Amino acid sequence: MEISPINLSSQEIYKILTGSILPRPIAWVSTCDAVGNMNLAPFSFFTVASVDPPVLCFSPLVDDDRLEKDTLVNIRQTGEFVVNIVSHSLVDKMNQTSAPYPNGVSEFVKAGVTSQPSSVIDAPGVQESLVRFECTLQQIISFGSEPLAGNLILGNICHIHINPDIYKDGKVDVEALDTVGRLVGNHYTTIRDHFEIVRPKLLPDE
Repeated sequence: MEISPINLSSQEIYKILTGSILPRPIAWVSTCDAVGNMNLAPFSFFTVASVDPPVLCFSPLVDDDRLEKDTLVNIRQTGEFVVNIVSHSLVDKMNQTSAPYPNGVSEFVKAGVTSQPSSVIDAPGVQESLVRFECTLQQIISFGSEPLAGNLILGNICHIHINPDIYKDGKVDVEALDTVGRLVGNHYTTIRDHFEIVRPKLLPDE
C-alpha cells in the first residue's frame, strides 16, 4: 500500500505516525510563566538532539482550537524548562498532568508531586523524578499554526540531577530508572522486556 501525505487528513497522518514510531520516550516538562505560575505536562515527541553540546528537543502540537500549549507559551516568555524523566512509579501522576487544566492551575498540585527548585534556572523540577535536565532555550522551530502543527523546542542542558541510587560507575542503571514509553492512544510500555545485540565491527579488509 502506498500513501501520499497530501491525500490524508492531519488526524490520519497522526494515527500513522504515532502507531509506527514507537515506543516514544516521554518528556515531562515543567515550566513557569512570566509571573511564576508553574506548569507541568508530558510530551512524547521527544529525544536527544545533540551530545556536544548537550541538547534535548521535544515538540508540543497546536491543539484543535489552534491554541499553543501553556508549556510553549511559558518557554517563549522565560526561555527555560526542565525535562523530568518518567519512571513507571510516576506514570499515573504523569498522566494526570495531561488533563486540560486552565491556565494558572498548577499541575504539580493536581498530580500530587513536589516542585523542586532548580540549581541554575528558575523553572522547578519534579522532586520525585530520578533524572531531571535543566534547560535553557536554544531555538523554537514552528511548523505552522494549524491543529497538530508542531513547534520543535531545542534546549541546551545546563544542569543535570540524577538520583545517586541509579547512577553507578558513570552509567545510569536503566532497570532501576524503569522508564515508560508512549504507544498509541492510552497505551504505554516499559523497558522491562529488553534484549542485547552487539554492534558489528568491520574487519580490516571490509
